[in-house]
Order: sequence, then C-alpha cells, then structure tokens
Amino acid sequence: MNAKNQDLMRRFVEEIMNSGNTGLIEELVSEDHVLHGPDGDLYGEEGMRIAVMEYRTGFPDLCIKPYDFAADGSWLTCRFLLCGTHSGPYRGVPGSGSPVEVMGTVVDRIEHNRQVETWINIDGLGLAEQLASGTATPEPL
Repeated sequence: MNAKNQDLMRRFVEEIMNSGNTGLIEELVSEDHVLHGPDGDLYGEEGMRIAVMEYRTGFPDLCIKPYDFAADGSWLTCRFLLCGTHSGPYRGVPGSGSPVEVMGTVVDRIEHNRQVETWINIDGLGLAEQLASGTATPEPL
C-alpha cells in the first residue's frame, strides 16, 4: 500500500474534517477535484470546502475514525465511522442534540500528493433514523 497516500487521507480526516482546518484544503485537494456524493457532484477546492462545512456545521464535534484501508495504484479506499452530536442545521434539519454514529466508505484517487477525485457513501438511512429520533429526512445537497 502506498503509505504516502494513506498518510494524506489520515491528515485530511484529522486536520480538515475532525478539526475544521479548511485552510489545508488548498494543500491536500486538487483545484480540479471532483467529489462524487450520493446527491451529485461538487467541484474543486470550493466544492470540498462546502462539503466539509456542511458536516462541521451540523456536527461541530464531528469525529471521523478511519478503518480498513485498501490501495491499488493511485486509488485508496477507506471504511470509516462518522460520529458527532447533531447540534446545528444539517441538510435542512435543525440541530436536535442527538448523537449520531454511522459507517461510510470513501474512495480517493490521489495524484501528486493531492486528492483529485473522491467517491463517498455513508449510511444515509441510518443517519436519517438517528436525526430527530428517526423523524427527520435530510435534504439532498
């Protein structure tokens, strides 16, 4: 496995997603980046910033724990646990104070030490069931 790519993903998770340091996006994400999410694509560094801030706004204590890395050339896959407290608005659902914990998978294509393409999938049904005691349905991005 390419240790540099795994280190990049761990750094992205720890410093950007978990700590909210969006200033590092320019260093770790390509300006031509494409984020493929369940609700459509977001483009470039700004698209990544939008995605990060959506999670950080809804779950200010966001904690993503990466598990089970697998690599093939420039591709890196990781299974992760996303947890936090739904304290702010997330996809049209006002903060409920409910703790959430869902599994997800991310696949990154990394070139020249930067993410250039990302596919992300989280357990959306599990998340919706946990938000507001299962009565909330998050709006698409």
